[in-house]
Amino acid sequence: MTFWSAGGSSSSQTCWVLGGGQFGRRAIEQLRTIDPACEIVVVDNRQILDLPKEIKVVCADGVAWFTENFTSAARVDAIVPALPIHLAADWLTRRFKSELGYVLPVPIPDAHLHHFPHPLRLSSSRLVTSHADFICPDNCPEPADICTYTKKQRPLSLDRLLATLVIGDFIPLILTSRQFAPGVGGFFPEDLWRLLEKFRAIPGTPALIGTACKCHGIVDGLCYNVE
Repeated sequence: MTFWSAGGSSSSQTCWVLGGGQFGRRAIEQLRTIDPACEIVVVDNRQILDLPKEIKVVCADGVAWFTENFTSAARVDAIVPALPIHLAADWLTRRFKSELGYVLPVPIPDAHLHHFPHPLRLSSSRLVTSHADFICPDNCPEPADICTYTKKQRPLSLDRLLATLVIGDFIPLILTSRQFAPGVGGFFPEDLWRLLEKFRAIPGTPALIGTACKCHGIVDGLCYNVE
């Protein structure tokens, strides 16, 4: 059985892993274990020479490469971000530069931080948030009801919680991080295309662009404007 639910057979599945560090390598190992026929492309700005020969390695900036190569004709079935960035937000920002528009960061006010579980600012417009105040196990399978660490009932899934936030004029546009393997999250291409269309439909309106699984997430305040 293939590890994703989108169409296609396991013999033709292709996964892009953006980042060849600790998290990228773990993703590669897990995906190859679950689906040995999966074609994996790893993108990293460093030369990586010690991966199995059947894995294609591209030496390039991950976001720049992704923005250039992620088109409607791209042969990719799943995307795993394994870089210390927010791929969805950074991709939208670069993507709109080619559409005669531009994206500006919008600060998320301190007064609204209490809406986010255990928030940690990365900048005035970007924060990470988590239901957990502990280090989760690497191989958490994200069970539906019970936390694997605390053995207690899970709170509302973080992606769903973020999608319901009412914060000033912000419109929440939240991308669910799908679990392709224990501890390995990512997206189908159609997930990102839907996000793009929703963001494009609200020019001039600040949005909370978020990516989250059941427990952890990252959120950017962004606004798209037409030149």
